[in-house]
Formats: sequence, structure tokens, C-alpha cells
Amino acid sequence: MTPSNKKKDPVRIANVDFNIGKEADFKKYILYLSNPVQIMWRNFLAGTFQGLGFVLGTAIFLAIMSFVLQQILGEIPFFSDVARALQFWIENNLQSPK
Repeated sequence: MTPSNKKKDPVRIANVDFNIGKEADFKKYILYLSNPVQIMWRNFLAGTFQGLGFVLGTAIFLAIMSFVLQQILGEIPFFSDVARALQFWIENNLQSPK
């Protein structure tokens, strides 16, 4: 069998392709590290979206919990009196400018 008639080893071909892909990714990573403005921008965007997700998630969770607790505890006299007093206090403070 001559070398030209030899079948190519699929494992060897896959290994070469994998190494070429690794080299391209490594070059992209080096270019990324060499640009501090790009690093700052990506970290800024990541932090912004993490903070936004935290705020929106917390707001949705608190809204659902307050609705559920209002439905459950709304019939108990002590809790309904506290809720009415809190609602009255919030309405008065939001309407009157200081």
C-alpha cells in the first residue's frame, strides 16, 4: 500500500481540526485581553444586566408575595388593620409634598 492510497485516520483529522479551532479561539482571547476598553465595556454591560435582573426579579417576587399574603392574611383582623394603616400612611406621604 502506498501512502497516497492509505485511508485517512478520522481521529487524527478530528484532532487536527480541534487544534486549529483552539488556536483561533486563543487568538481571539489574546486580542480580547489586549483591549482594556472592550473588557471594561463587556463587564459594564454584564453588571448592568445583572443588576437589572436582580431589581426586576425582586420586584416581581415581592408583588406576588404581597398578593398571596394579602389573600391569606386579609381576613385576619390584626393583619387587615395593619395593612389598612400602612396603606393610609403610604397614601398620605405620597400625596403631600415636603
